[in-house]
Amino acid sequence: MTPAKIQEVGRLWSAALVLSTLLAAAAVRWPLPLPIVPAVVVALVLGPPLLLALVVLLRWRLPAAAQGGEWPQATESVASEPERH
Repeated sequence: MTPAKIQEVGRLWSAALVLSTLLAAAAVRWPLPLPIVPAVVVALVLGPPLLLALVVLLRWRLPAAAQGGEWPQATESVASEPERH
């Protein structure tokens, strides 16, 4: 793994740790249960996966024709000459 990737993972992990700490501190300070609002529950459950899917779709790039893709021989048989007979 490259040092840049390690730093990126470290930053993401640190952000998750800070968020977890803030949520734990909020639970201590606000011990009463929150009212259940169905719209908020649906947003919290479906929101992150949908946002992740959106990010993946926006960043996904197919390789250009010169960079790869299908090989011209991909439609031909993979059997060798002696196997064809």
